[in-house]
Amino acid sequence: MPQVVAIVCSLGLLAFAAYQLVLLSGVPVARFAWGGEDHYLQPQHRTFARLSILGCAVAIFVALQGAAIGLVIPALAARVACYVFVAALFTAFILTARSRSQLERRLMMPAYLVLSALFLILALAGNPGA
Repeated sequence: MPQVVAIVCSLGLLAFAAYQLVLLSGVPVARFAWGGEDHYLQPQHRTFARLSILGCAVAIFVALQGAAIGLVIPALAARVACYVFVAALFTAFILTARSRSQLERRLMMPAYLVLSALFLILALAGNPGA
């Protein structure tokens, strides 16, 4: 079961990273992110978009480690990292709730909540390979 959760979580994170790449490429879909103030990603948000992509890559690694898929870090470290992402994604959920963009709230709040819940499942399941 944790393996399925990790794969679903990874697919969601891949989608989020792909969206950040789309924003960086100049497609006018920024109404769904970074406050939703403009159609295009503003220059001051480009660094954060790049960091989000990096964060997604790390989160995918952690999710896979949390389910013992290609385990390369200690099980306890994977479990703690899963809890860290639960907190980070839930914080993103709360911050997004304060966004002025209704479109961003409608799209990203459920996404952050689901990803946070998936990481919580991985953290609570422990590491089945340990």
